[in-house]
Parts: sequence; C-alpha cells; structure tokens
Amino acid sequence: MAPRGACLALALALLAAGLALRIPARGRSRRFLREHVDFPRSRAPDAQRYCNALMARRNLTLPFCKPTHTFIHAPARQLRAVCAHAGTCHRRRCASRHAFPLTTCQALVGSRPARCSYRGWSCTRRVRLTCGHWGPVRLDEIL
Repeated sequence: MAPRGACLALALALLAAGLALRIPARGRSRRFLREHVDFPRSRAPDAQRYCNALMARRNLTLPFCKPTHTFIHAPARQLRAVCAHAGTCHRRRCASRHAFPLTTCQALVGSRPARCSYRGWSCTRRVRLTCGHWGPVRLDEIL
C-alpha cells in the first residue's frame, strides 16, 4: 500500500493538472471574439479569398480544415450586449434581437490541412450565442 503522503501528493498534482487544462471563462470569451469577430471586415476581392485568408490567419486550418466557420462583422461590444441586454435569453443561450453582417466559410471537398480551400457567402442574420460571465463563448446558431 502506498504511503499516505504519496497519495495526497498524487491527488494534488492531478487536481493542479486538471485546473491548468481548463480555460477560464474570460479566456473562452476572448477566444470566441478572436475566432469569430472580424470588424471592420477584412478586405478581399471575393468571399472565397476572404475565407481562405481569414481561416489561415486565425489558425483555423490546423490540425485539420475546419468544415464550417462563421465570421461576424460587428464590434465586440455589440456581441457582449446580446448576452447582457440586447438579446432574448433562456438560461445561457441568447438570441440577438438585431441582425449582424456575417460571412460563412465552408471547406471544399478534398481540402488538406495547412492548404485548406473554402467557399464563402455573406448574409445579414440574427445569431444565437452561448454566454458566459464575460460575454459570448460560442456561436450556436444562425437564425
């Protein structure tokens, strides 16, 4: 049987490792904003080149080509407001009352990591977000 001190040390080490892997709520909101917000919208000659450039620039093409991703062309404060007062919320999921300009990128069949190719299209729609204490943490749905 292992000494009592060794078991306690192992338990503390496992607890510390688990806490280190967990992304804090503020970090999840920052990650959401970094991955989904492009305001003002980056310039590109067409939606396909926009998607190819932004997906690579935001590191969304490794270790695999992300199948679908949506960029929101609005200030971060407007998205935070959806979670605070400018959305209709049920638990932590909030639907925006107003539409946002969006660009959705979809990976083309045969795309390979690091050289992913996307098609893209733009629209203006409402969104549903999952909200954390510091703001949006996930884009759940385009309404």
